[in-house]
Amino acid sequence: MAAPRKFDQETRERAVRMYDDRLKENDGESKLGARRHVGSLLDINPATLRNWIDADEAAGGVGRCRIGLVGLG
Repeated sequence: MAAPRKFDQETRERAVRMYDDRLKENDGESKLGARRHVGSLLDINPATLRNWIDADEAAGGVGRCRIGLVGLG
C-alpha cells in the first residue's frame, strides 16, 4: 500500500500556479528563486515543488491544474 500524500491535489495545483505567477511578475528572478519563495510561503520543499512543476509541464498544463493527470492515458 502506498504512503498517504502529505499535500492534497488542490495544494499542489495552487503551488504550481503561484510559481508560474511569480515568474511572470518578477522578471529576472531565477526558477530556483521562485521555487524557494513559493516553497517558503506554503512550507513546501523546493525540490518537491520542482517535481510538481515538471509533472505539470509534461502534462501540458504549465501551472493550470494538470497535476495528477500524467500517465492516465
